[in-house]
Amino acid sequence: MQATADIVIIGAGVIGCSTAYHLARAGITDVVIVEMDQVGSGSSGKSASMLSLQFCTDELSARLAKKSYASYMQFEEEIGAPIDFKRTGWLSVATEESADYLRGGAKLLQSLDITTDVLTSEEIKHRYPEINTEDIVVGTYGPDDGPFDPHMIMWGYLGRARDMGVRFRQGVRATDIHVESGQVTGVVTDEGTVATRTVVNAGGPWAIEIGRWAGVEVPILNTTRSIVVTGPFPVIPSTRPFIDDVTAEWYYRPEGPGILMGMGKAPANTLDVPFRMEVVEDMLDVAAHRVPVLMKASFLTGWTGVRPQTLDERPILGPVSSVDGLVLNCGWGGTGIIQAPIAGQLVAEHIIDGHASTMDIRPFRVERFEQRKGIEHTQDD
Repeated sequence: MQATADIVIIGAGVIGCSTAYHLARAGITDVVIVEMDQVGSGSSGKSASMLSLQFCTDELSARLAKKSYASYMQFEEEIGAPIDFKRTGWLSVATEESADYLRGGAKLLQSLDITTDVLTSEEIKHRYPEINTEDIVVGTYGPDDGPFDPHMIMWGYLGRARDMGVRFRQGVRATDIHVESGQVTGVVTDEGTVATRTVVNAGGPWAIEIGRWAGVEVPILNTTRSIVVTGPFPVIPSTRPFIDDVTAEWYYRPEGPGILMGMGKAPANTLDVPFRMEVVEDMLDVAAHRVPVLMKASFLTGWTGVRPQTLDERPILGPVSSVDGLVLNCGWGGTGIIQAPIAGQLVAEHIIDGHASTMDIRPFRVERFEQRKGIEHTQDD
């Protein structure tokens, strides 16, 4: 293990790989990425693998998504690797309980020039007859979303970063961060210590533990999301969009010859979450109501991933005021794959220039949670 580096990135998921690439592209190549397992072995490799402009919760996330989407459209030209993107669209449906939320989201996206159509239940039934629309009040559709390949993205970023001089250490576990007088001085790994004054915490679900090594609490809540893939199921055409039942928090889309379904938002008590067949039963209960024909599909495989989320559903980016040299790029929840280009770019800009020029990252800094606590305490008093 090399004894020194200008920057150490902990975690080789899509966020860590993007950060390394954007640093190298800007000329900062004395960088080492340490990954305890394999590239994308955490959350990045267990997602539903969708590129989306529709999956946004507020104006800030939508602006991030637009920038990342534009980057992905240039990915193969810029990086030299395909991402296997297929533009199939994204349909969200809602019952009365979630109808206002969905309409409000559509209005926001339209105001930002993101193509979004509002559909009636009759229009949804006409387009997608397999969907039970009896209790559906409204739907929204965006044509520009679709599945892509996270592993192509991660290896594309990593390959270009390595070509420019970034070092990648797979199977090397970081175990501590040395801090002296409030300044990062090194990262301890199971293969030795790397002296550095800058560490990027891109640990995904492990970001909480990594932060504590430096005495910093990273306010993330890890939740689980399980995914099931069926055997070949030609009853539902392979051209169908990603279909999200907003009220039930359940979705499905074509995956090869079969169907992929996802559901779940339970707190994760461990980061090595086993897949349970009980999850299949929960999904099928929703499927039986929303898309009854799915009850005829056979089970092929399934897995459970962990989403590192924040209370306001925004990521945590940038420096930590209490520890110089510790930079956070975490808390992306289910949007890390979607937002990876801008995530890496913003953090790289901050490290190099002391601020991000592409977009103001102050709304994403960790200190916002301390400010919120202060407001809550004042109100309580």
